[in-house]
Amino acid sequence: MSNISGTPMTSIVIDPGACGFICKITAKGTGRYDAIVTVESECKQIKRLAQEVSSVDFMEIVKWRFGENAIFQAASRCGLHSSCLIPSSLIKAVEAELGMAVKKHVSITFEE
Repeated sequence: MSNISGTPMTSIVIDPGACGFICKITAKGTGRYDAIVTVESECKQIKRLAQEVSSVDFMEIVKWRFGENAIFQAASRCGLHSSCLIPSSLIKAVEAELGMAVKKHVSITFEE
């Protein structure tokens, strides 16, 4: 996918399940380790997260232990549920956009 100027960017759509609030995350690299992000959802908590997280310094994310980085801290302040997929998805979108992860489909499937 490309933005208006024709430069590449990464977009992902997350169906988080029971809550029903589909979320779209778009990441656009602005430097080797930096990206701007947009997060779209009808969820009130995710809308608050989108206001708090509009740019990501990936090195600031990976240097912290799991759950201690700025994205998870913002998610906590915004009242996201502990099992919400959006914070991890946001990190994955940035990681893929910056070429630090393969753009590969991810899923969670409950077995009957």
